[in-house]
Amino acid sequence: MEKTGKIYIPKKIRRKYGKKFFIVPYKDRIVLYSMPDNPVEDLIKIGESLKDIPIKEIRGEVYKKAYNEIDRH
Repeated sequence: MEKTGKIYIPKKIRRKYGKKFFIVPYKDRIVLYSMPDNPVEDLIKIGESLKDIPIKEIRGEVYKKAYNEIDRH
């Protein structure tokens, strides 16, 4: 990490995962998730398939899956 807080991501990784990432603090680490090319379009498609599910249920599943994935690494 540079003094300015910038993080260098190697070209090989950028080619595979893209150039934009979400930074998620979790416990004693940070996790980088690649950002989709068109996140709004992706969310619209996901939202259409979840119309009949209560938001609390969706939120709970999202957190559970995210934490499980982070714990695997």
